Amino acid sequence: MFKNILLGVDTQLTNEKALKEVSKLAGEGTVVTILNAISEQDAQASIKSGIHLDKLTEQRSKGLAPTRQALEDYGIEYEEMIVRGNAKEKLVKQANSGKYDIVLLSNRKAEDKKKFVLGSVSHKVAKRAHIPVLIVK
Repeated sequence: MFKNILLGVDTQLTNEKALKEVSKLAGEGTVVTILNAISEQDAQASIKSGIHLDKLTEQRSKGLAPTRQALEDYGIEYEEMIVRGNAKEKLVKQANSGKYDIVLLSNRKAEDKKKFVLGSVSHKVAKRAHIPVLIVK
């Protein structure tokens, strides 16, 4: 069982399979950190459309509600971290911070025509993290 799990979450995915795996990896005293990154492109687009960054962060938090609910249903303690920047870089930085035992990601899988096995975020995190990475399809 892992005590500190970093869970990279995309609000456009349901993350059901990843959350089920979290429940298998968690034990008594486990804390899951839900990390979602607001890309610079998303931040700039929201500002141009008149939405303040605080409002965008609030919207992202609402998008994470199903993830929080699933963790609560499993009886797992969690923290939420919404950061601004490149998702790949932010996940790698957090993974290598020394605070976590494992990183768990949903694999969004790159476009079928490109025939990549992993999406770019999953690939970069798996390649650069100094802790185990579990990628769930």
